[in-house]
Amino acid sequence: MACVSLEITQRCNLDCTLCYLSDRAEMAKDVPLPILLNRIGVIHDHYGAGTSIQISGGDPTLRKIEDLEALCRHIRLLGMRSCLMTNGIKATRAMLSRLAAAGLDDLALHVDLTQERKGYTTEASLNTVRVEYLRRAQGLGLRVLFNTTLYDGNIAELPTLARFFRDHASEVALASFQMQADTGRGVLRERDAGITQERVMKALSQGMGLALDFDAMSVGHSLCNRYTSVLAAGGTVISPLANHALIAEVIAVLEKIDARSKGNLDAIHALGRLAVRRPGLAARLLLEVGRWAWGLRGGLWRSRGRVHRMSILVHNFMDATKLDRDRCESCVFMVATEDGPLSMCVHNAERDAHIFAPAKLDTPEGPRWWNAETGLLKADQDDSGGKNVVPMPLKRLKGRDRANAMRARIARKSR
Repeated sequence: MACVSLEITQRCNLDCTLCYLSDRAEMAKDVPLPILLNRIGVIHDHYGAGTSIQISGGDPTLRKIEDLEALCRHIRLLGMRSCLMTNGIKATRAMLSRLAAAGLDDLALHVDLTQERKGYTTEASLNTVRVEYLRRAQGLGLRVLFNTTLYDGNIAELPTLARFFRDHASEVALASFQMQADTGRGVLRERDAGITQERVMKALSQGMGLALDFDAMSVGHSLCNRYTSVLAAGGTVISPLANHALIAEVIAVLEKIDARSKGNLDAIHALGRLAVRRPGLAARLLLEVGRWAWGLRGGLWRSRGRVHRMSILVHNFMDATKLDRDRCESCVFMVATEDGPLSMCVHNAERDAHIFAPAKLDTPEGPRWWNAETGLLKADQDDSGGKNVVPMPLKRLKGRDRANAMRARIARKSR
């Protein structure tokens, strides 16, 4: 399992042109903290310790800092990893310091042109935002991740953006690139046919200045995700996955050695057991590590021996009306719902049915059901699916609804 998204709010302080939220999403009240804590327990029951939980939304920083701290502490208590998924606008240094103290592990920052941040017209200009966000997190012990949505408006800049991440590989743990998908309320719809996994991977290799090896390791279905990583030291970057056969053999052996870990390997102990059980394979791996060191030799001198690994992930999310059963059943990016973890693409296609579903909460008076339309606990299940929510005023509308309302207003004024 790559991660499970825990959506704690549907509210957001941006209006992305490729938003995965539904038209009605922001009419849903924030999920109460006790229900969120229950869902964290369900995630643990499904996938065990070591699982990464994305605290997401909407933008989770719109919730009270005390709620975020409670979630981080509970995730840490159960031996899982917490990741704050945010656009970074409200993620101040002070907030991140408090969350790091509460047990936050990872900070995932979404920054790209689809957000239409004022004053930024290119991905290159947005690098000033990315650098500022890196500065906020510096020294807090957080792994920093960046998410970038790729579409017709920024795909040409991908090599330039890849060079930015190459130059900051010592500070960025993962760079994720999410290809445009027709979901939610965004005004942009179907992806341009020219934006393919192959084009994205080629552009990333071009920008990194080396051939990236996307075929050595897999994360879920190959049509959904393509993964690779680089090692960086003192400005020098290499691919550690060039020896596909060796990497595949090591992974296969580690899976058998640490089968009980459900895929969340304790790397040091696992490699130690590998050396005891398969000394020949361990020797070949050590020789490969020597080749990595030789490739990084100049950078190792400049960095005083410090080496950083940056993962690179290409996501190919599905359009809401074009879901493929095989890919959905192979999904490793899930969303926590009232009925348990669900494929992220399926959830996005059926969002209202899940975010407005009655949520059970056990109380001293007996079971109660929380209603996302009203934010109230009731003794019975009121499952209207969000049909009774009060429409929002124009100033709070987003996505297609806002665009349509603005066009209607202009048309009325022109009569």
